[in-house]
Amino acid sequence: MLSKWGTCSKSPNPTVSDVSIFDQFPILETERLLLRQIQPQDSTALFVILSDAEVTRYLGVQPLYSMDEVEGLLPLFHLPYQTQSGIRWAITPKSGPDAGKLIGTCGLHRWQPDHYRAEIGYELARAYWGQGIMGAALNTILDFGFSTLGLNRIAAEVWAANTRSARFLEKQRFQSEGLLRQAEFVEGAFQDILIYAILKKEFNQA
Repeated sequence: MLSKWGTCSKSPNPTVSDVSIFDQFPILETERLLLRQIQPQDSTALFVILSDAEVTRYLGVQPLYSMDEVEGLLPLFHLPYQTQSGIRWAITPKSGPDAGKLIGTCGLHRWQPDHYRAEIGYELARAYWGQGIMGAALNTILDFGFSTLGLNRIAAEVWAANTRSARFLEKQRFQSEGLLRQAEFVEGAFQDILIYAILKKEFNQA
């Protein structure tokens, strides 16, 4: 799910408000993946992903139709990091024919350090669905959020119709917290929103 980015105030807790992570973009790694900053050269890969109607079906946006739209989208990916309100990573394979190529994005937004919480959003190229890639990326970002940012709670919002994403979150040990009825109005229809969240203590139980 591609979530909207929010702004937040800084926390008086120095372990949370430490701006060092905003001095140099944090690069994260898994066994198979490198999570890095989204770059202008990723435009074509982003267009391929976000022009796929199956990917954007539950994002509340229309599929992209031109590269010009991607150019307008890139600053929105960078804005949270520039304003210290979130971080969005490019998901790239370490090896294989697509090594170094952006195949999706995932990140934290609506960061509220005063309350030790944030939300997470993601999307992945359809060719990579069902391979455990997003699970690995999400788990690494959750660990970063809890251990480095000092978060206590990370939440996610998905359309109720997006059962695939709901099942994915449940597999990642997110707990269902309720339903926001007709919370968004998109393309002439009201959409119900499911709320999921995982707490630091729950993540550390694994």
